[in-house]
Amino acid sequence: MTGSYVGKAKGGKLIRLELSWTMDRIDALRLRGDFFAHPEDGFEAVEASLPGCLLTELGAAFARGIAERGVTVFGLLPEDLDDAAQAIVAAASG
Repeated sequence: MTGSYVGKAKGGKLIRLELSWTMDRIDALRLRGDFFAHPEDGFEAVEASLPGCLLTELGAAFARGIAERGVTVFGLLPEDLDDAAQAIVAAASG
C-alpha cells in the first residue's frame, strides 16, 4: 500500500512523509519538510536505512539512526514519524 502525510510536526516544522508498505513493514519512504538536519548526508543515510523496519517502530528506528550517525535534527521528533505513519495507515484503511 502507499500513502502520504503533510502536517505540522510536534517539533514545530512542516513534515511530508510518503510511505509504501507491505503488511507491517516499510518498503520505501521519502521524508521531507522544513525541518533542519546536520549533516545532511547523514540524514539521507538514516532515511535510506528505514525501509524494512516495522511501521510501528518507525520513530524508534529513526531515533537510532540519527544517534548512530551523529545527526542533529531540529524541528522534527521521532514520534512525529510515528504519528504521520499512523495517519497514513488509518487513511488507507478507512
